[in-house]
Amino acid sequence: MIRERLSSHVPGTGVPKPVSSMPDSPQPNDPSERPEPDVGPTRALPNLSNTGVFAQNGGAGGQFQDLTEQTLGEFRVLRRIGRGGMAEVYLAQQTSLNRNVALKVLRPDLVSDETHVKRFRTEALAVAGLNHPNIIQVFSVGTENGFEYIAQEYVQGYNLRQYLVRKGPPDLPMALHIMKQVASALSASAQAGIVHRDIKPENIMVTPKGRVKVADFGLAQLTLQGERVNLTQVGITMGTPLYMSPEQVNGSNVGHQSDLYSFGVTAYHMLAGSPPFRGETAVSVAVQHIKGEATPLEQSRPDLPILLCRIVHKLMAKELTDRYRTANAVLKDLKRVVEEQDNEHPLRGEAAMPTVEVGPQPSSTLSTISLPVQSLVRLPDRPLHNQLKPLLYAAAALFLLGFGAGWLALPADPLKTYEVIPDPDVPLQNTVQEQVFYALKLGKSETAWKAVIENFEDELYYHDVANRRLALLYLDEAKYSEAEAIFQDFIEAPASEPEKQAFGYAGKVLLLNEQGKFEESLQEFLKHLAPSDSKSMVDDLDDGEMRKRLRAAVNLNLSKLNKPPEDKLKPFLNDAPEGPDEGAPAP
Repeated sequence: MIRERLSSHVPGTGVPKPVSSMPDSPQPNDPSERPEPDVGPTRALPNLSNTGVFAQNGGAGGQFQDLTEQTLGEFRVLRRIGRGGMAEVYLAQQTSLNRNVALKVLRPDLVSDETHVKRFRTEALAVAGLNHPNIIQVFSVGTENGFEYIAQEYVQGYNLRQYLVRKGPPDLPMALHIMKQVASALSASAQAGIVHRDIKPENIMVTPKGRVKVADFGLAQLTLQGERVNLTQVGITMGTPLYMSPEQVNGSNVGHQSDLYSFGVTAYHMLAGSPPFRGETAVSVAVQHIKGEATPLEQSRPDLPILLCRIVHKLMAKELTDRYRTANAVLKDLKRVVEEQDNEHPLRGEAAMPTVEVGPQPSSTLSTISLPVQSLVRLPDRPLHNQLKPLLYAAAALFLLGFGAGWLALPADPLKTYEVIPDPDVPLQNTVQEQVFYALKLGKSETAWKAVIENFEDELYYHDVANRRLALLYLDEAKYSEAEAIFQDFIEAPASEPEKQAFGYAGKVLLLNEQGKFEESLQEFLKHLAPSDSKSMVDDLDDGEMRKRLRAAVNLNLSKLNKPPEDKLKPFLNDAPEGPDEGAPAP
């Protein structure tokens, strides 16, 4: 029965169709670790990561038509941002409220049956009533020119699977932060009588501000017949075998506890680094959800609190009577884990343990879980940097001339009242170069520059770029301790990297100048940077913006102290800007 249900996606065969995680990408050796290891079309997660909608790429039936620059009702389509097996996703502007939305336009063959469409609209409208900070909201459902569409909250960020691929299992505070917010979302949906049916890492969004949002609530209703999950439609997989509950595998009625089981499997994957069950086929994985026993989490993660491991395994209990009955009960036990950790580490306290309340209250932002500014190390030679440098200079120069203001800015959502964020959310870009360009366009955005470091951990060259901009930003905002820490990191760079040391010493000069310590600032410059008979470190200062600021600071120091400049300083102090190197941030 299970094999029939899972293999019937591929007509004429009894074997599930193999799946790739990304087009033209190498596949994991273990089929069970593929993003959709059961059957069906491929996935294109990065293309959908900033929408809160994760659909399957490809699929049979229904021809897509690019709707860019067209209008569907009150939604003006701006650009296509994702394509899936059952829908295409567009960034659109809701003209009546002047806000951006993710517009999901359904595949024609999925909406050909009027009864099916009516049921889908009813379910989607029910989900639209869920107004919770940890749930991606459905705004409206409509029909226009033969197109069925769903307008959803537009969320910038990345999904939990992408997070795990990039960063690996999170530390305990971050893991608890994610689990509590997902549990809060499931509590709200259960109170509304809505079952998700497809909880998995791809449907859990993490925004750059640290908020967790669960995607596709209720959209799974498309594949339901009555209360039974339909696994026979080509191109549709309802309930991924890696995360399916025993009830789903058996074809039984599913309720809130089914979502809790899938949540437990997702949490296990997040903490252990891999799902609890693996197999050669989707069928073998599905069977293990009924008969298999997961390796105890404490064996693979002995550093975790035993109570947290017990919570995860109780979520994955085969029998409903042994499983958590409500998400609120999960939240209570997670709170106990937090309290135990606070007792063991009293100096850390709640500052290191983000919290979220049940209901539409604000949750913690990334400030409570952000990574520290990374120390700089010796950077390897990077020919690409030399190719990219003129482009970065040009982009920075345009920005400083004023053309960069407002680029990629999104209109504020007047209906969002649960969170006040000074910086816009910064979407994960496909490459580190694009992430740097995005930060340049936003200008003085701490979040944007931190995103370069946090989203691309191995790109040390661009960490240097981001840290330089962050240091100057902190200086402008009078965050002197943060700025000083970065400048000190540059000073401590190896002697083989004098340009970094020069930037660090120049930063110290600026820092003392900003604090009104003009004599100390001048002496710092004379000691470490001032021109001399031999080559001086100021000649190694390759950052045009820093050179300009340093020149102004030294002139101000001399003016405040009523000191004439020494002859050896005049060439530097009177040096005029030359091309893009002066006034533009150096990469």
